This record gives sequence, C-alpha cells and structure tokens, in this order.
Amino acid sequence: AGAKNVVVVDPLEFKRDNAKVFGATHAFGTAQEAHDFVVETTWGQLADHAILTPDVVTAEMVQAALLMTGKGGKVTITAVGRATEQAVTVHAGMLISYQRQVRGALFGDCNPLYDVPRLLGLYRSGDLKLAELITRRYRLEEVNDAYRDLTDGKNIRGVIVHEH
Repeated sequence: AGAKNVVVVDPLEFKRDNAKVFGATHAFGTAQEAHDFVVETTWGQLADHAILTPDVVTAEMVQAALLMTGKGGKVTITAVGRATEQAVTVHAGMLISYQRQVRGALFGDCNPLYDVPRLLGLYRSGDLKLAELITRRYRLEEVNDAYRDLTDGKNIRGVIVHEH
C-alpha cells in the first residue's frame, strides 16, 4: 500500500520474524519499544495509522496505539474484546487535540466486487503470499492439536484439511 515503515508489535519472536517475511520493516516485542522507534523515526510526528489485529483486544492495546498515532491518524481495531471488559476507554482530549480516529473494521473493509479480483491479481503476480502464510496443515482428527498450536502461538495460519 506504499507505507515507508510497517512496524509490528508481537510478544512472540516467531511471529515477529515472520512479519518481516510478509512486509514488516521493523518488529518489536513491546508497544513501548515500538513507540520509542516511531517517535525517533518520525521526529515526533508519530504514525499515520495503527492497526490492532490481536486475538483479543485490550484497553492497554488501544491506549498504546493511540499514543503511537499522530495528528489526523487512525487506529483501526479488527478484534473484539472480552465481554466482561470494557475494551476502549479514551480521554476525549486524546481524540480532539490530535484529530485522531478510532474505528472498527470487519474483513479489512473489503468490497468484494473490487477487492477480490485485485487480491487474485496480486496473488497471481506473486505480490501476495498466501500459501506462505500456512504454517501447518492438520488432518481433521488433529483438530485439538490445531487449537492447541493456535493458543500457544505456534502458527501464523493453521489449516484443517478434510480428505474424503
């Protein structure tokens, strides 16, 4: 999409390493490390966009994303929070003073009529790596192993293959 720097935050080294294979320019284990880098790299202007893609979003993640986002920036949330936790609590000044936006997105805001042919074209040209996202394939009877690997953070994507 033309971003100069794509900064990833993930506590798992395995996922940070793989993020670089798929386009990240920098990867950090904590939001604070990423924040320090973003401040230094942008000379304090901060990021244009922060996208949260965890399994479960927390208030701390949203707060960290807001602190990394500069004037006119957007924070996009693609995950849900726990039903028992209020996931987003923001002081109005954080939004007003820097004209920040916090928004949700489902399926990457996909417009299937436009985006599916575009993604297929990127895949065919080799610019969109899909097969490489699959860390492991599981047989149907290995579904419990697949869930265990998912919760243990061992996969980028695990695929259950049902053979007749």
